[in-house]
Amino acid sequence: MTRPAFHFLVDVLLLVAFMAHLWAAALVQFIFPKGTEADGWRVWGMDYDAWAFVSFGSLALFTILTLVHLILQWRWICNFIISRWAKRTGHKIEVHDGTKTIYGVGTLIGVLTVMGVLLAIAEIQAVAPKLPVP
Repeated sequence: MTRPAFHFLVDVLLLVAFMAHLWAAALVQFIFPKGTEADGWRVWGMDYDAWAFVSFGSLALFTILTLVHLILQWRWICNFIISRWAKRTGHKIEVHDGTKTIYGVGTLIGVLTVMGVLLAIAEIQAVAPKLPVP
């Protein structure tokens, strides 16, 4: 498969994953009643939890495909930023491809770290409902 064909395939799969997530999320949000009231409701044999899982799965696939897309376009992204920075400062800037890769990996690590910290904060601050005393 040629490089442009692979890029096209990734972009088409990105669109499909996004549309699947959008559709499943809309189904969970607008068709099913809220949370515990959805007990027993089914659409095409799947209950609320199954459709929520489909929504999350398609979002996870979309996220992975977005990362693949960014990896495939990373050289262009770096060159775009470098050229804009060079125009702004009036200096010619040259950055080695290895350095661009390090910037990409560092950015990915930074984003994943922020997401992990936010999830940890949410876990710490989650409050369970109080159970009635018998």
